[in-house]
Amino acid sequence: MTLPTGGDARTFAVVSAYHPPDDLDARCRELLDQVEGIVIVDDGSDSVATLDLNDERIVPLILPRNVGIAGALNAGIQLAVRAGATHILTLDQDSIVPPGYVAAMQAALHPTAAPGGGVAGVVPAIVEGELVTTIGDGALPLDPIQSGQLLIVDAITHVGPFDERFVIDAVDSEYTLRVRAKGFELFVVPGVELGHSLGELEPLLVFGRHRSILGRPRYWRYHAPFRTYYMVRNGLALWRLHRRGNVGWLLRRTAYLAVDVTYTSLASPDRRQQFLAVAHALRDTVRRRWGRIPETTVRAIAQTSSLRRPESKR
Repeated sequence: MTLPTGGDARTFAVVSAYHPPDDLDARCRELLDQVEGIVIVDDGSDSVATLDLNDERIVPLILPRNVGIAGALNAGIQLAVRAGATHILTLDQDSIVPPGYVAAMQAALHPTAAPGGGVAGVVPAIVEGELVTTIGDGALPLDPIQSGQLLIVDAITHVGPFDERFVIDAVDSEYTLRVRAKGFELFVVPGVELGHSLGELEPLLVFGRHRSILGRPRYWRYHAPFRTYYMVRNGLALWRLHRRGNVGWLLRRTAYLAVDVTYTSLASPDRRQQFLAVAHALRDTVRRRWGRIPETTVRAIAQTSSLRRPESKR
């Protein structure tokens, strides 16, 4: 596979949006200094039209219904490819791309700079101030989030699109495993940082007191019950699809998931809805139910005030 470089490379950003923040238009206009064009996919929220885009290189793609981040990214990538994209920068609506980000990522994709031959794309080494977890000699990410990835269109053609059955959670995890199964790899670009919000930080309270571990106050990330449902169901679905050759990887990811869900379920004020979400996720895993969260589950956890379903969110 030949990697376009320099003047031959055409990078388009694809941004999945659902009731986007007011500053998304300003951040997109700033990003135009680094990319050929931007596709903002309105994932059924009917709100992107209110943004002050004011540049023909920023193209809104309005989906008639909410399909989730996998479907939104796929639709945006298709449009970008038709416009001549050779590389795709995938972004969430709350991601912040610093100056020089795309150039640094592009440089790492050069055949003489990237290790290995089957390169699918590159990911930042730092997200929201935290180093990404790596494997091997540190060149490979364990489980990179999709936001901030620079993907090669030719590799996307070989690997295939994001799996829309996952809707919003583990979409990136499933894609990473499929990338590796197809003989490709994603590589970490040292020193490159993406600003991104991974969830709402809450203090870790035990009997009403903020607890410290190893001398540092600890926090956990709150997730709404509908998100907990997707996290559990899709995390377990990865075992069914990709357990061959990935048992160690899946055990490690599942351990992280178990800790995250346990903290959320025990510490959240809506813990009853959290437990119901987990129970419904386990039931649907057994039934091999895919796609959007069932309306019966929505009704079961609807007592929580946090049930606003931005299914374009990771």
